[in-house]
Amino acid sequence: MPNTADFPENGLSHVVVSGGTPGQWLEMTTAEWQGRLKALSDGAAAGGAHWVTLLPHHGEDFDASEKVRFRDLLESTGKIVVAEVGHGERYVWHRDNGVNVIVDCMASGHERFAANVEAMRGRGVSPDDMSEELLSQELLQPAEQEADLVVVMGPPHRMPESMVWELAYSELVFLDIAWSDLNSSHLELAIDDFNRRHRRFGGLDS
Repeated sequence: MPNTADFPENGLSHVVVSGGTPGQWLEMTTAEWQGRLKALSDGAAAGGAHWVTLLPHHGEDFDASEKVRFRDLLESTGKIVVAEVGHGERYVWHRDNGVNVIVDCMASGHERFAANVEAMRGRGVSPDDMSEELLSQELLQPAEQEADLVVVMGPPHRMPESMVWELAYSELVFLDIAWSDLNSSHLELAIDDFNRRHRRFGGLDS
């Protein structure tokens, strides 16, 4: 396994992957989640990224009992740390290769944005003090950098519903494959595509 010292200096630090639905995620087994998290971590490490954030592509958000079941499912994979954030919980899977995989099961990017803004207001942050930097830290935590690359699993004519902020400045790569088919080589190919591009800060290929 590579470690952080082996990562190439390609300017890539944080990759967001959008695929599947919360319902599909909940149907997976512990072994399937272990394999998927490992694939995301290995693909990111090979491409030089330090953070991967996994979001659903679309779907219905979990109810209270489903949230508990999903938390138990992810915790059964081992190495999971639960991070309390403004819109609920994020699950962070730590690997010895220096990559951290964040799993966020909220399917609505608009609701995530609104919930985090409300959480900031609840902590006493006034509207005048809500800068772009503070909003970014709130929405992306515990990741330490903005997303450089967004990998969308699905056809390019349908944008994921789980993102608002993450789409603003990130490069977009579409993989027309099923969530169940994702492996590390797909993420490596997406990162290779990113590395060959001239940055357009959220622009699409012509």
